[in-house]
Amino acid sequence: MTHRSLFISASLLALTPFASFAGNIGEPAAEAPAGVAAAPSTGLDWSGAYAGLSFGAVSGDIDFFPSPAQELDSGTLAGIYGGYQIQRGNLVYGGELAIAKPNDTAVTGIPGTSEIEKPMTDLKGRLGYANGKFLFYGVLGYSFGIYSDLLGSPADDWDIDGFNYGVGVDYAINDDWLVGAEYLVRDLDGSEPGGGGQTVDVDFDTISIRFSYRF
Repeated sequence: MTHRSLFISASLLALTPFASFAGNIGEPAAEAPAGVAAAPSTGLDWSGAYAGLSFGAVSGDIDFFPSPAQELDSGTLAGIYGGYQIQRGNLVYGGELAIAKPNDTAVTGIPGTSEIEKPMTDLKGRLGYANGKFLFYGVLGYSFGIYSDLLGSPADDWDIDGFNYGVGVDYAINDDWLVGAEYLVRDLDGSEPGGGGQTVDVDFDTISIRFSYRF
């Protein structure tokens, strides 16, 4: 449902009591039955667009075939994101686009040989459960990144991509601002540019704090 449709529906609902009142001028007002409580509030509506900033920590490993896997340094990651979601009852679903820049993420113990420090792109579908000011959700999508082989002259950039998945929680500070946390796993792989025959598998995991604004 569009914002315009939501506005029209809300306006019609808001006018209903006034229309009833106008049609019953002069009639005595009916009292509510004793003991009947007012209907409870449905709580925060999570529908709509949002955008925000994230900052997190990186962990994972990198595996060159046929060499054994090696750990990645525990670096950091900063990013921006935006998305849209729809609420139906307690169910909330939608999609998100995020761009994040890793820092200090190289193969442990052998700095200067390889790194993953160029911006990554994450496309994510979201499915969650709303409970008052909290939204608990899971994500599933696809990610794109670049592995830089610093031994090349100039450095060789390998395109890496693969599925992402994770879980998160958002808390509504008020109707406009959210704070949350998200754990995301990116299972990426790629091939050596130029047809060298070597392949790489990257397990790139992040846990991030997120600050969002709802439009």
